[in-house]
Amino acid sequence: ACGGETLTIRLYALIHTSAGTVAHESAPAGRLLDEAGVTVIWEKGPPDSEEGRLDDWTPGLVPDRRAYLVVRLVQGPPDDRPEADLGYALPFVWRGAHVTVYYNRVEKLFFSAKAMPSIGSLLGGAMAHEIGHVLLGSAGHSTQGVMKANWGPKEFRLLGCKALHFTPEDATALRAGASGRLAIGRTLATCP
Repeated sequence: ACGGETLTIRLYALIHTSAGTVAHESAPAGRLLDEAGVTVIWEKGPPDSEEGRLDDWTPGLVPDRRAYLVVRLVQGPPDDRPEADLGYALPFVWRGAHVTVYYNRVEKLFFSAKAMPSIGSLLGGAMAHEIGHVLLGSAGHSTQGVMKANWGPKEFRLLGCKALHFTPEDATALRAGASGRLAIGRTLATCP
């Protein structure tokens, strides 16, 4: 990732599974971002921290001064979330989680579909998609790749074969977003 960015992600796993399982299943998100030129360092969120449990939809009260992103895995969404949603992103929050992924929805999709990638690939893809929204600073979607709005059998096959990627345009914007948004604590990736 020469010329890329190093992004620290504080991960809160507020689900009933082992830390090893979460680490294994979140690795594909790091791979997808790394391919786009954003290297990820995962950090386990302290279990007693309010940060991972806080839902704060209020943007812009003060600038987000954290030199990391907050991702949390939770069991399930409130009843008002559409059935197809695997999570959501809050690009402009200044406290609490930037990304929330519904682990039980990922599991349900995995167990109910045919020719599905591994649950880790599916979880990693959902995480990378939502992290993408934060780094892009937008709720917008692409017509293809990781940032496509609705994934179907084609995207699941590509994800399972490690052939689903951020588009080149999205990758460029992700690197710029990581650089600009996380300027306080960012570190340029080192090149040989």
